[in-house]
Amino acid sequence: MKILEFLKSLLNGNKTNKEEGKTSQDKLDELKNYVDSQYGSYMPAKKETAQVPTYDKYEYEAPTDEQIKRSATDELVAYKEQNEKAISQEYAQKEKELAANKAASAANYGDSSAKLKATYEEAAQSLSDDALKRGLARSSIALNNQAAASKAYTQSQGELLNKYNENISAIDEELNGLAGKLQSALDSFKISYAAKLTERINELKEQREENKQKALEYNNSLLSKQYEQTLDKDSTESDLYTEALNQQKIKNELKNTIPDGIRNEIEANIYNKVVELLNSMSFDEARTLFLNEPIFHEVLNDYYYYTLYYKYR
Repeated sequence: MKILEFLKSLLNGNKTNKEEGKTSQDKLDELKNYVDSQYGSYMPAKKETAQVPTYDKYEYEAPTDEQIKRSATDELVAYKEQNEKAISQEYAQKEKELAANKAASAANYGDSSAKLKATYEEAAQSLSDDALKRGLARSSIALNNQAAASKAYTQSQGELLNKYNENISAIDEELNGLAGKLQSALDSFKISYAAKLTERINELKEQREENKQKALEYNNSLLSKQYEQTLDKDSTESDLYTEALNQQKIKNELKNTIPDGIRNEIEANIYNKVVELLNSMSFDEARTLFLNEPIFHEVLNDYYYYTLYYKYR
């Protein structure tokens, strides 16, 4: 079995594990490099081709109108909340103050009414005591004095009550109007907020247009620069191509100046390298590659080339 595997490996070109991972192009590149190394010391140095640098374009993704509106709204969230809260707090404080005034008015009315009553009772008692001393307790004079004092007391209490009621009515009227004033203040703020929001949206739209223009100008400058450098590269490569043709002509001429013994040795080494390359494949793969790739005819002299040609034809 081992003998059969050995013969099979010979027929397939003695492939090794290392060679199995290489493509045909890899092997052709190695052959070209090997040929260049054989003639390297006799040939002129190769010049590098021109390279055009690449630039990163400025990719500006312009926001939509809806995105701009959302962004402006988000920016003004704190402003809107703070102002609405301040307005609500202002009117809540007014309501609190009016409620405190109403309570104070009620307390003042109670105190004033109690004092007035005490004053009246004291005056009535004084009149009664005086009438008794004078023996006039049942007289018309005493009764008239008592009636006058009662009338004055009743009138004063009425005036005090009317003043209290007027004060409470004014406070209640102001309290009842607070809700409307609060809503009016909030509506007024909504108008100013809408104007501020519109102003910010317009600012962001202007920024968008400025950024689009900047991106366009920047990318156009890059295109212009790349175009100029491409023209320079084309000109340089044209010169290099002409020079490459001249170098190839020089190479062919220089090969003829190499001493026969050295040239024969180089050609033999190249032939052995080609044989090694072809033997690393199966016969069919080697045949296809040899007959279709022009490099073999380029690197081999006629003797070696036709030696292999008759083998793989």
